[in-house]
Amino acid sequence: MACVGIGALWGFAPTAVSATVIQHHYFYTSDGVRLHYLEAGKGQPTLLWIPGWLMPAQIFEAQLKALARQQRVVVLDPRSQGKSALAKGSHSAPRRARDIDEWIQKLHVDAFVLAGWSLGVMEGLDYVERYQPSQLKGLILIDNSIGFGAAPPASTATPEPALSHQAYLHRFVRAMFKHPPTEEFLRMIDASTLRLPAPIAAQLLAKPYPREYYHDAILHANVPVLYAITSRLGYQGEALTTEFPQARVVVYPNAGHALFVDEADQFNSDVTAFVRSLPAASAH
Repeated sequence: MACVGIGALWGFAPTAVSATVIQHHYFYTSDGVRLHYLEAGKGQPTLLWIPGWLMPAQIFEAQLKALARQQRVVVLDPRSQGKSALAKGSHSAPRRARDIDEWIQKLHVDAFVLAGWSLGVMEGLDYVERYQPSQLKGLILIDNSIGFGAAPPASTATPEPALSHQAYLHRFVRAMFKHPPTEEFLRMIDASTLRLPAPIAAQLLAKPYPREYYHDAILHANVPVLYAITSRLGYQGEALTTEFPQARVVVYPNAGHALFVDEADQFNSDVTAFVRSLPAASAH
């Protein structure tokens, strides 16, 4: 299992980021919810990004700016997150997977790599399993369990005093980073996390599938995988590469859960190397 950046191994060094124009777009889902997404750059395959629980698309700002120099990069604000409309209807797993499908149809992509972070890993794999897109060329799965290896042990930590929803989210956001970003960036994330009422926010975490569902979704997709993780998921990375040799695993030992922010240059270099390694990847 690889434990350093792919880019370092392959000789891709981070370079200075030139100015990038990031465009805002909107579309309506089949149940009438106005969803927002960010887009920058040109080039195939298109890189599509699904953020984590309650997170805004803008958290992938460093990827939009850097990777768009070589690829088309598009990031979704899932329903009720970021600049998307606060949905009054369903936030169920099937509805959110359908949102992803309708978004991708709207984009008219010929070939794409789907990247998900945290809860976005689960939602992206759910979409792939349900819709089996023929244009899918690769998966980037960022720091969440994927159902390989033994189930994580149950927590034995002593319960902490209950926090208000707002206080919990304030602490949750700051715990995602080992190298805290600016206060302005943190406030932008805070604003997204507080949009959904606490009961609905909790429902998003209650996925109706066993862990084997996500394991099987990866095998059924049968495309190259980049699994970018912190050290706590190293055992799943080892199990993944043993069972699925098309996978590349990169561990970021000095990053927090938002590793693509903490170690943006290295992560972007690893993504670039992964995309260039894909069969029939376009030359740029």
